Amino acid sequence: MYNTLIRNILRFIALVVMQVLVFDNIRLGNYIHPYIYVLFIMLMPFDTPKWRLLVEGFAIGMLVDIFNGTPGLNAAATVFMAYMRPYIIGITTRKSDIEDKTAPSVTEMGLQWFSLYGLLLLVLHNLFLFWLEAFSIRLFGRVLLEVLLSAPFSLFVIILIVYIFKPLKK
Repeated sequence: MYNTLIRNILRFIALVVMQVLVFDNIRLGNYIHPYIYVLFIMLMPFDTPKWRLLVEGFAIGMLVDIFNGTPGLNAAATVFMAYMRPYIIGITTRKSDIEDKTAPSVTEMGLQWFSLYGLLLLVLHNLFLFWLEAFSIRLFGRVLLEVLLSAPFSLFVIILIVYIFKPLKK
């Protein structure tokens, strides 16, 4: 239990630091914005209570907002993503497939499943975030373009991070 808690705290801190210091400074063509801090919510165990998903989603989003000076944008998008996570898991997975699994990871569920799961969550997160940022129906085309370019790029970076920091098998 303590190992899991310490691992989650370190993951939380590492993802926020990487997001704020590295990935927030990457802008490719004004349309690609990589968001990797959402990996924290993606990797939470299947049996995590919904209230905890929402609270931790708010915490990590608000911390990114504090460092970026974007009051509540990332927090709102991450809470929305955390809220939708159980539904995305329900859509992409049969209940019998997750009975013996602990967390939605590449190791547990496979790359194909994790890619679909991650892409759906990233599209929801990015759509909510970019729409709040634009706050105009007239910018729907730009928002959609940003989502369609940023979500796959973010997923690619997230999968790289997952494979780089994948725990060694015993």
